Amino acid sequence: MSQRMIDSLTRSRVLNSSDNVEISRDLDQGERKKKRVPDMAVGIALIALGVIGSMAVYRSASATISVVGVVRDLDRGRVIEAGDLQAIRISPESAKFFVGASNAGSLLGKVLIVPVMSGSPLSESMVSAALPLGPDEALTSAAVPMGNIPANLAVNDNVRLVLTPDVTITNASPPLLFDEVVTVWAIEQSDELSSAVIVTFRGPLRLSIAIAGAGNVRISLVSE
Repeated sequence: MSQRMIDSLTRSRVLNSSDNVEISRDLDQGERKKKRVPDMAVGIALIALGVIGSMAVYRSASATISVVGVVRDLDRGRVIEAGDLQAIRISPESAKFFVGASNAGSLLGKVLIVPVMSGSPLSESMVSAALPLGPDEALTSAAVPMGNIPANLAVNDNVRLVLTPDVTITNASPPLLFDEVVTVWAIEQSDELSSAVIVTFRGPLRLSIAIAGAGNVRISLVSE
């Protein structure tokens, strides 16, 4: 009988031990499953963030506008040629301040009035339609009475100048027609002279001397 009890107790312990092992295994697997779920969630989140980031980069790249830029450093006074220009992409907010790529032709032949670094976009304010002054040219200003200016006179008009003598000078020379056609560079209303306009002419150096010795300037508009 004693042997039977010992055998029964032994089997019971073995069964209990097996149950404990199974329970322990179940617990371990449960823990691993719990750990595996957060790991998967983190992985999915990272993938989602990567997809969103890629879409943001793509949208950012596609939301740019082509404008005209320069391919190399250009000095002030350079006449712009086709080989100086390239298309560059910038944000729509900045693009409105520069010349669009579709209007690149409007810049050809114009003169840079500021130096420009390679890759910089160009704006209309950075160029001028006028060629730089030659070595024998000058800009000369004169206060011209309103009655001596043709109607609708504008910048870049070609004009002839009649220089009349100063009436206060004795034995003054008769009125003189300047021998060259000159160009109107600028027209400004004077704050101090209500009856005159300040007109700046682009012409030869000797025009400065002729205007300096004249008492009055009369402008005649001529064709090109």
